[in-house]
Amino acid sequence: MTIKTPLRVPIDGVPPAFVDAAVLTPVETDGVRWWRDVEYALVAGYRPLLLDLSVPNAHGPVPLVVLIHGGAWLGGTKNIQLGGLDDFGAVRARLHEEGFAVAAIQYRLSGEAAFPAQLHDVKAAIRWLRTAAPAAGIDPGRIASLGASAGGHLAVFLGTNTTVPELEGTVGLTGPSSAVSASVGWYPPTRLDTMEAESIPGTPFTAHSAADSPESRLIGHTVGERPDLARHASPIAHIGDATAPTLLVHGTLDQVVPHQQSIAYHGALDEAGVPNKLELVEGADHGFFGGDIDAVIDTTVAFLLDQLATVQAASQALKSATDKA
Repeated sequence: MTIKTPLRVPIDGVPPAFVDAAVLTPVETDGVRWWRDVEYALVAGYRPLLLDLSVPNAHGPVPLVVLIHGGAWLGGTKNIQLGGLDDFGAVRARLHEEGFAVAAIQYRLSGEAAFPAQLHDVKAAIRWLRTAAPAAGIDPGRIASLGASAGGHLAVFLGTNTTVPELEGTVGLTGPSSAVSASVGWYPPTRLDTMEAESIPGTPFTAHSAADSPESRLIGHTVGERPDLARHASPIAHIGDATAPTLLVHGTLDQVVPHQQSIAYHGALDEAGVPNKLELVEGADHGFFGGDIDAVIDTTVAFLLDQLATVQAASQALKSATDKA
């Protein structure tokens, strides 16, 4: 089994092309095949965008969950986020046990480029993975996103399945769809323009509209002066008919991202008729400190199993109807 790697192109705006001669050989460990540090796109003037892909051995194509790290859009790597859950190891292992492939991805941070660069990158990762899926034993029709904190913002933003050209971008491969079938946001910022007003008084992380806040750094302007840009960079502003089923999990004592962010997103999804579930973890802070992370993982995996099984059943029913026609 091989996956082609993209050719680096030193011309801005020219997407990577697959190189037939460049073959990546997976390393198998405990029944899981690993492709590490795969370059899924290169934007001229920036570091290569990399991902790690792990696929459990199976008899047929498996669903894929794309993990997106947190770190206030300022830091973190594809496998480690700043604060909270130290890594996605426990999540990945559980997903493998349940038969999911997993891709952990990098994206440009706010110190490298302002929004929507981060969304462009994660959408490019989905497009690359959808193209590589058949060679890796993945079902390209069953892809979900999962992220925490800043990664949760991007995961549920992916889940809106917006195709607005400005938000879709032209990073990497531009032909395939960047749509996901389900999204999961752990304590995600969903409306950047209201975070300061919703913060817990007296906690260290209340100045979300200040010039040096993570949110202001993300949009490249002070949130307090450009609430319009903050709103545009908020997933809640882009919910539509194509938005995927979504799970939101948030601690009620989150001092970094107020849990009202998930409550508001849940309400907006309900209003739009989008299937969704909100799980509030009583007494838990950011990163689920003070909460039961095992229970959170159980809830997350159950949601993904249910949603991607529904997608598979619908696909099989459509194929059966088409075959009979």
